[in-house]
Amino acid sequence: MLKFLSVALCGFYRYLLISLLILFCLIPEVHAQDSKQDSNMPWSFGVNGYYGTLFRYRSGLPALNFTHPLGVEVFANRHTVGKREWERHFNYPQIGYALAYYNYGVPDELGEAVTLTTYLDNAIIEGRKGSLRFNVGTGLVYSTRHYVPITNEQNKAIGSALAFSLRGTLRYEFPLSRHTFMNLNLAFRHFSNGGLDKPNNGMNFPLLGVGVRYQQGEVRYIEQNDTVAATIDKSIRLNLRVAAGVKEVLLIDEKHPVYTLSAYASKRITRTSSLLFGVDAFHDTALRNEFINMSLQPPDEELEPRMAGITVGHELHLNRFSFMFQFGRYVYQPYRLFPNNYQRYGLQYSFTRNLSTSAMLMVHTRTANVLEWGIGLHL
Repeated sequence: MLKFLSVALCGFYRYLLISLLILFCLIPEVHAQDSKQDSNMPWSFGVNGYYGTLFRYRSGLPALNFTHPLGVEVFANRHTVGKREWERHFNYPQIGYALAYYNYGVPDELGEAVTLTTYLDNAIIEGRKGSLRFNVGTGLVYSTRHYVPITNEQNKAIGSALAFSLRGTLRYEFPLSRHTFMNLNLAFRHFSNGGLDKPNNGMNFPLLGVGVRYQQGEVRYIEQNDTVAATIDKSIRLNLRVAAGVKEVLLIDEKHPVYTLSAYASKRITRTSSLLFGVDAFHDTALRNEFINMSLQPPDEELEPRMAGITVGHELHLNRFSFMFQFGRYVYQPYRLFPNNYQRYGLQYSFTRNLSTSAMLMVHTRTANVLEWGIGLHL
């Protein structure tokens, strides 16, 4: 059961990793839209301590055996009060920023890690004596030790010094005084480089934590409508997206470019949701190494690098950026090296009504394939 849970959590976090990383970059932009109003949004500050264990969810990771990481985190939360429609729609979330340190207790192979993350924190249940809250976020992680051939081959969890961090925390918070709050929490952390370097099994660990938060001012929520209500355009739009990324396949390998051309129709069904349907065309230059990675003999002739698929998906809109999920199925895959189905998760940022940029993580089940950086044209 524990193995199944660790695999499922790793897959879920891997899917959202790159998508939420853009949220880390774009949250300041959301607040910058009205700096005068933002000055009235209160802050709170705190510290958490953690103790946990590491999931050894794949074979060949002996360095993760019997390891119990310790961590300490300092954080700052900015409280939204409902001055914008999205704040009220998502029940006044807190926007947090955290700096954390982790010691794995295996200095030679795993070393230590420092993370800088941002997150959205929201209440599940609120009461007079306390509240149950959940936050999810992402950022960057620096690891002092990572996989190096010959000198550190035991660490197959982290393939590069700099990687991405994804966090999820369920916590119960209760007041100690008017301005001081204590929390007990259950957290999960996932570190991964998104397939940019091999190996990339990832670091996955649950944590038990305790912490305190200090809040100087009282949070007063407001109810108001936006001055100008946005009109929802429910017409069907044609969208074109050109993207490119690089990936490694073997432990000792060069980076291979992958190109994607996507065309899809989108229809807005509510102020925050759109349905998507489209087609993908892929040009993957790493197929020969994919044969080798699967212990198969590559064909002698020049490989056909092109593949194609069809997709359905959903887009969640939040001001200028949106979270996208697409489920795809290959309709043309000449060598059957990948599963029949694939998924794409990411965030898109709109410069104008007709132009956007995006970062999407394309995966096969729970295995990252390539991180796509794209430009979109919306007609």
